[in-house]
Amino acid sequence: TEHIPSSFYPRQGKPAHLAVEDRVGETVLADLARRGHALDVRPGWSLGRLCAVARESDGTLKAASSPRTEQGYAVGR
Repeated sequence: TEHIPSSFYPRQGKPAHLAVEDRVGETVLADLARRGHALDVRPGWSLGRLCAVARESDGTLKAASSPRTEQGYAVGR
């Protein structure tokens, strides 16, 4: 979704806007549109590129990366 303002400048929000991959199927896309979502249909496996890192209270570092990017890795020390 892009309903919530972006964390990147200029921090624009797009109320009721939903970016969705085409692989969800026509039935789902039609139902989302019927419910009032402004759809931005993207190719399959093109959304959701992210990395995440967390440090536990005992100091353990956990990291993960989406395999959808060209460089999907997480490193820490």
